Amino acid sequence: MDYLKRRILTLVTLTALVLTIGSQAAELRGIAAKPRISFSNATAICTAVCYGDHSDDEVKATLTLYQGSTYVDSWSNSGIDSVSVYGESKVKSGKSYTLKLTYSVNGVSKPAVSTTATCP
Repeated sequence: MDYLKRRILTLVTLTALVLTIGSQAAELRGIAAKPRISFSNATAICTAVCYGDHSDDEVKATLTLYQGSTYVDSWSNSGIDSVSVYGESKVKSGKSYTLKLTYSVNGVSKPAVSTTATCP
């Protein structure tokens, strides 16, 4: 009889542990964001996706395109849980461009992320 009680207690404990870990894993994703720049002829295609830490987080993001230190264009978007930002801009072949992503989660600014590429 004690053997059966121990087995049931072990099973209940393991089930509770699995459910606890599963719900935490589903909720906590980690804040993430990464800008991307590609080129199609003389057009820069700029994209980014930002995720909040939780599914009910408010996310606001702005992508800004620079040629050197000169402003070229920018695009913004906001949403709950995640947000996508997309924009296109005419650029010059052979020039280097930097795409800077600034974003916030629930009104708290996160470190800016940027990437640089040269238009072929």
